[in-house]
Amino acid sequence: FSPYPGNINQLIFSVPDYHKQLESSKGHVPEFVNPKYKDSTKTSFKSPTRLECMMQDYPRTIPSTSKVGFTLLEVWVAYSPVKNSPAEALAKAEAGNPSHSATTGELDIYRANCNVLKHLGASVEDPAKTTFNGIYVQLHPRIVWSPSFACTTEEVSKKIDCKTLQVSQGSSLVLEGENITINGLSLNGSLVIRASNGARVTVKNLRVDNKGWEWRPLDSAEGAREEERMRGFTVIKHETRVIEFDSPGEYTVDA
Repeated sequence: FSPYPGNINQLIFSVPDYHKQLESSKGHVPEFVNPKYKDSTKTSFKSPTRLECMMQDYPRTIPSTSKVGFTLLEVWVAYSPVKNSPAEALAKAEAGNPSHSATTGELDIYRANCNVLKHLGASVEDPAKTTFNGIYVQLHPRIVWSPSFACTTEEVSKKIDCKTLQVSQGSSLVLEGENITINGLSLNGSLVIRASNGARVTVKNLRVDNKGWEWRPLDSAEGAREEERMRGFTVIKHETRVIEFDSPGEYTVDA
């Protein structure tokens, strides 16, 4: 068991049709051997090889008259698995491939959220280039929100007036709570807003300017926590503006 899962495959089946196909195929699907080698010489295995089958091969077993479709999204929207060790990730990056590591897995969340806000009209500064665990990456403003705040672009659009949102490259923004509304925010630093159940928080024309948080590359893995070694950086919180309401009520923040 790993507390850091790789990725989530998403397939949607028509259960009645799936049941019919299982009755016909008895669950048999095409198989193949997928060896995992230690390096490009292919002279030794990284792990024992085995017979495998792919879930996406299921359509090959159904009648040609069946309806099969797929939805194709840009990579930044939905795919950034965390499945390679720092050493494996570096080797993949040096070969010109995505590293699919803890480093990029986290940074891609920031990228996706920034892209959503830009799409909705926000002014979000472009990322800075840096290096973590030897991998060249782009560090976007660190913007995250809890699922209770928003799970879709539409929900974000209803809670943030993005045309009045400005975020600098070095900024960090954390939003936790269902009933947070932002109508005007200029952020150059770090801001955390938390609203408990029943607390309705409205931010109006707020300007935050502080020293913020620093994503600092690790000079040495010695003494670093596991998640820091995996990501290749540590977060130094120099200064933070925290706005928190833990009691039900209506609150307005404008200074």
